[in-house]
Amino acid sequence: MTVPTVTKTKVCPNHDSNFDCTPFCRICEGRQEYEPNGYLPCQRYEHCGAMVEEDIWHEELGFCLDCSNLYFDHKLNPYTLEEEEGWD
Repeated sequence: MTVPTVTKTKVCPNHDSNFDCTPFCRICEGRQEYEPNGYLPCQRYEHCGAMVEEDIWHEELGFCLDCSNLYFDHKLNPYTLEEEEGWD
């Protein structure tokens, strides 16, 4: 007899259990929950490709450390997260 494995899931941190995830969510892909592996994608994943430890992801508002520094140094457009000058 095989024992079924139980996988613990977590609520998607992008939407804080508001149940409004979309299929475009990089973490849960619209399922509202995900299976944690200890890492989450940076908010600018398309640009940097970094996977971030969950603790750091929450501390840095979903950014890897490099993107977090760019964001808080006002070098990213806050609407598109594209790297631009002039947002000082």
